[in-house]
Amino acid sequence: MTALIITLVLVGLGAVIFYFTGWFTTGINALFLLAYKHHKKVRRAQRPSRIFLIRHGESQANIDTSECSFSLQPISQFFFSFIALYASMPDNEIELTEIGHQQALAAGEKLRSIIGQESMYVYMSPYARSKQTWGNIKKAFSPSQIRNERQDPRLRELEFGNIDNLKNLSKEIEIQKRTKRFFYRFSGGESAADVYDRVSLFLDTLFREMDNGHHDPTQNIVIVSHGLFIHLFLMRYFRWNVEDIKNLKKMENCEICQLTKVKGVYTLDGHTKLPTKSL
Repeated sequence: MTALIITLVLVGLGAVIFYFTGWFTTGINALFLLAYKHHKKVRRAQRPSRIFLIRHGESQANIDTSECSFSLQPISQFFFSFIALYASMPDNEIELTEIGHQQALAAGEKLRSIIGQESMYVYMSPYARSKQTWGNIKKAFSPSQIRNERQDPRLRELEFGNIDNLKNLSKEIEIQKRTKRFFYRFSGGESAADVYDRVSLFLDTLFREMDNGHHDPTQNIVIVSHGLFIHLFLMRYFRWNVEDIKNLKKMENCEICQLTKVKGVYTLDGHTKLPTKSL
C-alpha cells in the first residue's frame, strides 16, 4: 500500500514537472506532428499515379482564315490566332475538323498504349471541340475503364470578348502587344491572369477530391482542355513565374502532356523545373 502511494505521488510530481516545464506540451506537439506527417504520406499515396493533360483536336477556328483583311499574327505562344470564325460563331460551339477527329482517335490509341487496362476519371472543357475530342478518345477504351466523365466550365478557353468586328479586334491585338501580354484583358473578355485564377480554383477542387479519397492510385486523371489552360495548369502547379513560361512551346492539337507521381508529387518528365523547349 505504501509503495502504491509513493508511486502515485511520484507520478503526480512528474506530471506537474512535465506540465510546468513545457515538456508535456512539447511531447503532445511531437505526437501531433508525427500524426500529420503520416496523414500527409497516406494522402499522397492514395493519389492517382498519373495526370494526362490533352489539348483538343484541330478545330474549325484553327484553319478558317476567311474574310481577314489584316494580318492576324499570334498574340503570343499561349494564344490561338484569331480568325474570322470567332466573329460569326460562339467560341463554345466551334467544332473539330475531320482532321481533328482523326487526331483525337489517334490520341485515344496513344493514351491506351500508356495506361492499358487501367481506369480513368475524366474532366473536360464544356466547349464543343473538347467534348468531341474526348468522344473520339474514349472509343479506344472499354466503358468499364471510364469511372466518370465531368464537364467543368473552369476548363474553358480564354474568353476573347464579344467579337463582332475584326477591325476592333485588330486594334486590341496591337494594344495587347504593347502591354504585358499575360495581364492584358480583352474588352468583355479575360486575360491569361484571369484564366490562371480559374486554374487555381480547379486545382483546389482536384486535390481536395484526391485527398478525400474520391480518386485512388489505380486511376488516371484525364483533363481535356485548351492549350492556354494547360500551360497555366503547369505554371500554377509547378509554381513557375510569368517570365518562365515564355520558353514553353505551343501545344499541338491532341498533344498529350503526362504528369507522373513520384513519392506523392507529380513531375513532368521526372522533374518539376521548367522545360525550355517542349512540354
